Amino acid sequence: MMGASYAKAAMYSFTFRQIEVFLAICRAGNFSAAAGQLDVSQPAISNVIRSLESQLGVELFERRRGASCVLTREGIAFRDCAQQFLSQCEAIGRGARRGRLRPRPLRVFVGGHLLEDFVRPLLPELHEEHPQLQLNFLPERSRDQLLQEIQAGKIDVAVITAPADERPPGSLHLGTVPAGVYGARNFRGPLTAEEVSALPFLLPPAGTKLTGSMLRALEKQGVVPSRIVDFCQYHDVRIRLACRGKGVTFSVQSVIEKHDPRGQLRMVFATEPWERRLYINPHVEPASATAIASFMTRALSTDR
Repeated sequence: MMGASYAKAAMYSFTFRQIEVFLAICRAGNFSAAAGQLDVSQPAISNVIRSLESQLGVELFERRRGASCVLTREGIAFRDCAQQFLSQCEAIGRGARRGRLRPRPLRVFVGGHLLEDFVRPLLPELHEEHPQLQLNFLPERSRDQLLQEIQAGKIDVAVITAPADERPPGSLHLGTVPAGVYGARNFRGPLTAEEVSALPFLLPPAGTKLTGSMLRALEKQGVVPSRIVDFCQYHDVRIRLACRGKGVTFSVQSVIEKHDPRGQLRMVFATEPWERRLYINPHVEPASATAIASFMTRALSTDR
């Protein structure tokens, strides 16, 4: 039975050339025939095998003059391992070639209404122009989760709407979006900052990055909400509650237009507009990054 020293040597000492010569002898049946197949001299073949046996610390062949080579017990074991090793190397090579031919789908996040209303209708054009480009659009997620996944490298492409001073590093400007406080018709406006501060507010969950962005945007305009009546994660739910007169909510105009098609809400206080920006992971292949940037600019660059 082969010892630990043999296993260690087998892992670290022998070369691909030694394996090639050894397996050629196994197939040919003797040193002379293997030398002819490899187009080298028989002494060269013998030297390779002697060196391999010395490194492994075992004899691989029984030496019999004028007869076919016979593998020793250790030689049989090494042959089986060598064949398995080469098969695994070939499988790795095939996988690498498939990887070059079939690039993995890019993980893309675009917010719900932007995806459905502006990006998805133009996808047929993108597929016609760049059939090799594979996009996997991710489901809705919170701003906190999105930023965490971007930082961790788990997202390749993302469209983000945020205040100008919170733009992701290296992102591309797609446009600006009006933002402010929206309320039902019974909230008459425009209102002063002091009047808005006293209104009942509907906000995303406390402590999230989105809520922090909203409160900072309001504070810049002198608004500090004193009555927060509900915290809700979903834009559409906050907007429906606002339509029922339960309070006012901070939002960008495009989200209001999507979830309030009957126009029940109106802006009662304007803040600085927010920016729509495109983030592309630096590891995305340059040609793909260029194609995506061109497409997203065409789909989303107009202020909406």
